[in-house]
Amino acid sequence: MKPPSEARKRTLALQERTLRFSTGINLACPERFTNVPSATVWGQLVRAADSTSNNLVEADDASSDADFLYKIELTLREAKESRQCLAKLRLGQLNGFQKVADLEREAGELCAIFATIAIKVAHRLERESKKPHRTRARGQRT
Repeated sequence: MKPPSEARKRTLALQERTLRFSTGINLACPERFTNVPSATVWGQLVRAADSTSNNLVEADDASSDADFLYKIELTLREAKESRQCLAKLRLGQLNGFQKVADLEREAGELCAIFATIAIKVAHRLERESKKPHRTRARGQRT
């Protein structure tokens, strides 16, 4: 078996990074909550962080470039939601907010990475759709 390409190594490293992010959220989540806002925000955060990781893996198995773009945009939305929940924990000083400062920064970095990927793929797909397609004249042999 030949070693993975540099592009594949980057993909696997990003998947590992999102998995660590999701796991970090799960480990930081308190077992008990002292108020409804804490329970609500943490529940949403756990779902969004897990979806970030899961959707990135789904994007890797996309059936087309358009499918990849759709799934990477879903990944970006979930990362943004995670970042927003982390900010709510910090600003509201909700249960466990002290444990998530690094995770809030990581969510922001992941958002920037996924946004860059989505923009580049969207631009490439747009360029490719504008390329003239070679067609044969009716009855012309090749």
